[in-house]
Order: sequence, then C-alpha cells, then structure tokens
Amino acid sequence: MRLHETRHIDRPIDEVFAFTADFSNSEKWDPGVSSARRVGETPPGLGARYELMVEFGAREIPMTYQITAWEENRRVVLEGSGETIRAVDDIRFEASEGGTLVDYTADLTLTNWLRLVGPLLSPVMRRVGERALDGLVEALEG
Repeated sequence: MRLHETRHIDRPIDEVFAFTADFSNSEKWDPGVSSARRVGETPPGLGARYELMVEFGAREIPMTYQITAWEENRRVVLEGSGETIRAVDDIRFEASEGGTLVDYTADLTLTNWLRLVGPLLSPVMRRVGERALDGLVEALEG
C-alpha cells in the first residue's frame, strides 16, 4: 500500500527538514503517533533510530524506525517495522515560493493476518496519511 501526500509549508527548508527528519517530533504532528523518542545519543542523521507507539485501530503497536538515507535539506528515508506492519517513509524537501514543498511517500506492508484485509484498510490509511501531513503543516506554521 502506498500513501503519497504533498504539502507546502510557509517555513524555510532548513527548519522544515530539521523538524521532520528528527522522527522523535512525529508525535507533535502525526495524530497516529502517541509517543516517539530517539534511541541512544545518535543525533538525527544516517543510522539514527526511533521508537514510536503507533495507533492502529483500537490498539497501539510499537514500531522501530531507522534513518537509511539522509541528504541534508533534501531527503530523508526511514524504514520502520512493528508487529504487523513494515514501512518505508521517503520524505523529500524542495525550496519553493516563501517556504518548503514536502513530498511524503510511505510504502506500507501489512504482515500476518492483516495482509488479508489490506485492501479494505487502504481508504482508512490514506486518511491517516492526509491527517499526518496536515498536522505537519499545523505544527510548523501554527
């Protein structure tokens, strides 16, 4: 399942990149994340790891993310895994008129029995993606 959203944020690219690429901030902008923290002392960058609690229906599931690609102020890729889901989040940043264009793609793979109901969950997951990017705009512009 692929989620793809694009938003313009009225903030400089370096601020948008720094805030978004540090996934410990995801609980501040993604309503589907109830908690997020960086693991260890590694600063945001290649190899940094994050532990998140993600709301999935009526449950919360732990997920671990790691930054696998890092291009300062241009792109960050995080790979995540949890009990029933794997994710690759590819976030790209481009300076635009008065701010930053954020292009966010999340490739999600449901595991276990959930892969059977994946097609039914697609509309719900798309709304989750939309709300997350709207939250990012709000957190940075609000």
